[in-house]
Amino acid sequence: MHWLDWTVLLGTLGFIVAYGIWKTRHTSTLNGYLRGDNQDRWWAVMLSVMATQASAITFLSTPGQGFSEGMGFVQFYFGLPLAMVVIAFVFIPLFYKWNVYTAYEFIGKRFDHRTRLLTAILFLIQRGLSTGITIYAPSIVLSKVLHWPLSWTCLFIGALVILYTTTGGAKAVGVTHKQQMAVMFAGLFAVFGFILYYLHDSLSFGESLGLAGALGKMDIIDTSWDPAKKYTLWSGLIGGFFLQLSYFGTDQSQVQRYLGGETPRQARSGLLMNGLVKIPMQFFILLIGVMVFVFYLFHPAPVHWNAANVEDMRLVSNAETQGAQRSAEENDTEEMRMQRTAKAVEDVHTRNAEEIAQYYVAVVEAQRAGNAKGVEEHVRSPGCARAGQVLAR
Repeated sequence: MHWLDWTVLLGTLGFIVAYGIWKTRHTSTLNGYLRGDNQDRWWAVMLSVMATQASAITFLSTPGQGFSEGMGFVQFYFGLPLAMVVIAFVFIPLFYKWNVYTAYEFIGKRFDHRTRLLTAILFLIQRGLSTGITIYAPSIVLSKVLHWPLSWTCLFIGALVILYTTTGGAKAVGVTHKQQMAVMFAGLFAVFGFILYYLHDSLSFGESLGLAGALGKMDIIDTSWDPAKKYTLWSGLIGGFFLQLSYFGTDQSQVQRYLGGETPRQARSGLLMNGLVKIPMQFFILLIGVMVFVFYLFHPAPVHWNAANVEDMRLVSNAETQGAQRSAEENDTEEMRMQRTAKAVEDVHTRNAEEIAQYYVAVVEAQRAGNAKGVEEHVRSPGCARAGQVLAR
């Protein structure tokens, strides 16, 4: 890595940890440690709730959903606003009225200490496993980038988080969530900007969306009742509602965020705003994945996961090693073989990009002319056979 990369990475991590410790250095009460002295305004509650849910998993897996399956995953969040309304007007008034520090303290007062202990243990087990995965996933990426052992990378990230959260409690988490959300959104916009920049020689943004739509990646709403489909409008509204209701209403990692609001009204406003902002945020993250899909139709992938292209690469490589080149191949160095393989991969991608571009231009021209039959005939024509095979991959 370049020294500037190290500066940004270590500077960001160091600043967030140091800022969290410094801002909470005078925390000495139970209310300050568990509820942040109830100092959060509605916008701070909203950012804290969003930052708690949007872990590194979100930025690794959600674009992957957009890449592989398109925008349909956003339907999963359609039940979120409904769940926020129920929590805002039912759960929050009860939590503040009973003046509890955790959702499980409320359970204990409502039922008994055994029920409280059971729910708290279930939360700790579930959250412990979830947090482990949340740390493990970005550690895989960082260990490759930094050339560190994976175990040491996990330990490094975990130690930083433990340092400022145990020092300042909920208040430290709340005050650093603003910086963390700023870093997250800056990264998202930077990635999106780079994709558009490197695509502008091949396609405009509108044409990229058109190509993604032609390949089925922009199918957002599915009103089907087919139970075999993972993401539909109904599964998002019904299943998503109860899932988000249980997560935001009973999971202490989220309950603690809005219990830190100045007043029940501030906590309620922050939670309702989260319900409005979360769907556009997830839409944008999925759109990044779709744009990455379009990008790699015209550019070689840095990691080869496409089995069809690997097979093409092998055929080209085998053809090159025939006849007179066979003896020379035996004397080649490993570096020369890698260069030749990379060139073969690039040639395959170049041919794919040219065929896809020709296919797309013909389809768009037929659509603009309002000739639906012409589109169908063009897609079925022998000239599109190769492009169709490429797109199917």
